[in-house]
Amino acid sequence: MPNSYKKALSPTGLSLTAVALVGAASTAAALILAGILYFTGKGWYLVFNPWDIETYFDSARWIVEGGRLYREVSSDYPLFANVIFATVRYLANFLHSGIYGFYGLWIALAGVVYLYAVYRTATGTTMLAALAWLAPGSIYFALFRFDIYPAVATLMSLFAIQRSRYIEGAAWLGVAVALKGYALCFLPAYCVFVVYQRGFANAIKVGALAIAPMLLSLLATLTFAGWEGMVAPFSFQALRTLNGESTYATFNYLFSTPLIPDGPEVRWAAQSLQVGCTLAAAAMRPRNFDDLINAFLFALLGFTSFSVFYSPQFVLWILPLVSFSRSRVMLISAIFLSGLTYLYYPIGFFRYSRYPALFRTAIAAVTLLRLFMMFWAGRTYFERR
Repeated sequence: MPNSYKKALSPTGLSLTAVALVGAASTAAALILAGILYFTGKGWYLVFNPWDIETYFDSARWIVEGGRLYREVSSDYPLFANVIFATVRYLANFLHSGIYGFYGLWIALAGVVYLYAVYRTATGTTMLAALAWLAPGSIYFALFRFDIYPAVATLMSLFAIQRSRYIEGAAWLGVAVALKGYALCFLPAYCVFVVYQRGFANAIKVGALAIAPMLLSLLATLTFAGWEGMVAPFSFQALRTLNGESTYATFNYLFSTPLIPDGPEVRWAAQSLQVGCTLAAAAMRPRNFDDLINAFLFALLGFTSFSVFYSPQFVLWILPLVSFSRSRVMLISAIFLSGLTYLYYPIGFFRYSRYPALFRTAIAAVTLLRLFMMFWAGRTYFERR
């Protein structure tokens, strides 16, 4: 086990971690309270946001009311995600608690998964990594967004890869891909890494295993919802346009003009850049675990930075990777990223009508920090070479 991780597991390291966890939790609570006291009106959105949870509730209607998913019951999420939604709704229906019971069960189950991630990070990596998980934005989106599930699957994959259990790592990565397809951006770099560790044949095996859950879910969806139902979630994502929170929107804010207009040309260019970052991460040819983390960070930060749309819960995608970074700069940047994300959403978002400059400034800060982290991942990789 690397020395940095041994230090985190030592009695002194555990004591410092415990103090840091309590301190970070207190800081997060104080920030939330300060936001409520300062921003009047819709302050309750700072501590409770049911919007996306309501979407999950509606997507799971088929489990209790009938109808075919993706046909009579629309959903923008893959099948694995809808299984989670349906499980929570079935339990809420069993308890005769309606949508409010769904809210409670969702937050409780997401909270358990989140706390498990914090525990594994605090005891298995470093203190700074645990602080990144405990920053305000991380807590907020872990409870109110589905993304905590693929994020934790990614975390489990990395723990397995760190222990040289590459098949197990591929299986967990496959779960993350099936839950939310963004994790596909890790696959080329991971296959290259396995080539160096175990040879080409094993790289083919882990690659096939990583995409198998998604392929099986697509096949299952095809059987009950047809072709249109199978491609429905992906069609929605592929046709999304600039949403005012992306890197391109940041340039428009900074220059106070629509420098980058919306349209099919922007989508094509953005998708090309995303694919380019994924392939560039593979071209880094990671040969050890630290190199792999930097390659993954470069691929993911490029994927999110060059997307035509950006959502604040994407911060959860970054946390598992950052948790294994040896770079103190990267870890501190992740803590700030979570804090700035909370500033842009919910604070800036729900007070946009009164403080538009706050929202735009927060978006710009998140974008620039994300691009810096992408640069730093590449820089750290080449320094190690």
